[in-house]
Amino acid sequence: MADAALSTFERHLDLLDLGRARSARERELVVAAIRRLDVSVAEREGHGFAPTPFEPAVPLAKAVGLPAGTELWVKDETGNVSGSHKGRHLFGVAVGEALKPSGSGPWAIASCGNAALAASVVAAAARHSLEVFVPTWADDAVVAEIEATGAGVTRVERAAGRLGDPAHHAMVDAIGAGATAFSCQGTETPTTIDGGRTIAFEMVETLAAHDHPTPPHLDRLFVQVGGGALATAVVTGLARCDLATMPTVHAVQPLGNHPLVRAWDTVVSELLDAPPEPTITGRLTAAAELGRIVDDARRTITHRLRSDPARYMRPWPDEPESYATGILDDVTYDWIPIIEAMLATGGAPVVPSEAQLRRAHALAHDHTSIPACPTGAAGLGGLLAVVEAGASPDQHERIAVIFSGHQRAGDPFPT
Repeated sequence: MADAALSTFERHLDLLDLGRARSARERELVVAAIRRLDVSVAEREGHGFAPTPFEPAVPLAKAVGLPAGTELWVKDETGNVSGSHKGRHLFGVAVGEALKPSGSGPWAIASCGNAALAASVVAAAARHSLEVFVPTWADDAVVAEIEATGAGVTRVERAAGRLGDPAHHAMVDAIGAGATAFSCQGTETPTTIDGGRTIAFEMVETLAAHDHPTPPHLDRLFVQVGGGALATAVVTGLARCDLATMPTVHAVQPLGNHPLVRAWDTVVSELLDAPPEPTITGRLTAAAELGRIVDDARRTITHRLRSDPARYMRPWPDEPESYATGILDDVTYDWIPIIEAMLATGGAPVVPSEAQLRRAHALAHDHTSIPACPTGAAGLGGLLAVVEAGASPDQHERIAVIFSGHQRAGDPFPT
């Protein structure tokens, strides 16, 4: 096992794009950049990027209604840098920027809150200026924390008749004017996915130690999806690991905003010559009919998605709304790898009700010691929705969810 004293980035460098296919001298520069930036982050946060807990949650599994013998494991990101998984993404980007031969303009990010807060912490550690664009409804307490790091914050109004996230539009405009993308959207910042993969690497490392001497296994993953960077990072990270088999992937989006689910429905309607019933059981049934799609066929489908993305991924037509405000991206920017992962593993997306998202948040607080926020517990809401639809996972399965963010002052209290 790797040295536990190392940051998670140095610990898993061989699996990251940051460290792959580099000369010995280049790796030395990467390691030096990681150590320098991690120390600076720790000076501000009290700790750097150490592995976070990934443990069975037996009382929570029982409360959700899982069959006896079914394991529910929770990856707890609430104690990570800035209180969420987002810092991982931005740390990877910052290391990449530090390796460039010349400096860049001000960094720019669009976010509902957690990503911007993480970006402000990492940018301050890198001693780089940051422009933050948030929606008008962004939480005042989070905005105050961002501004306290020295970042500039701009609230952006939604323009009538213009589809898509107004904060993202403002970020793109800033990039066009000379800023450098420093975001959790892989479309503008591809390296953001690499940093998030460390979540998957830590999960598999923990399972390997638990399952030794047999190969580590994970049967099912429920992961909340907004812009898609978290899910894309985790599924592509798992694919790089030595798992017995890839887990069945379920992307979770809210009723009031699920562009990824709509894209999956469109793909499946073409593959089955009929649209899936837009319910949990309908989508699970369609996924079971498709099964695990083999590599060659899946590559053909993926090529179709990349050739005509607008046919599948379209901005949500109405003002997005949900109890889980952190996944209200009008568009799932990093969507194709998530669709591909669900097709590869026989998974289907899940749309829980708002009541189920609220119950999941409350169950997380009542049956664990993890202070997850509403968005952070949204993956659990997907699992709860599947169980309550009468489609509970099989006995003896091992299921994973990610509690991705810490409860903050402006978040609703779980009841």
